[in-house]
Amino acid sequence: MRECRTIGGSAYRLFGVFPKPVALSFEVLLRERGIPAYLEDLAPEARPYAGVEPMGGVVYFWVPEAAWDEVVEVLGGEAGTGA
Repeated sequence: MRECRTIGGSAYRLFGVFPKPVALSFEVLLRERGIPAYLEDLAPEARPYAGVEPMGGVVYFWVPEAAWDEVVEVLGGEAGTGA
């Protein structure tokens, strides 16, 4: 999995892999500051136990490269320390 990609013509960077409820709460915090986030479901073949989705599933959490420092400031801690 690449850690950078283009989404809608903008450069995005992978912030981490998180349970979906956690990623959704992060997305709300960022949206309040005008920062978009993109949640991408983990590929089924990458799940450790097929058919089991703990806490609503696990997602990749992408944020704009241009807003990286602000995202780290808002969400705190080390990036990429999800599930």
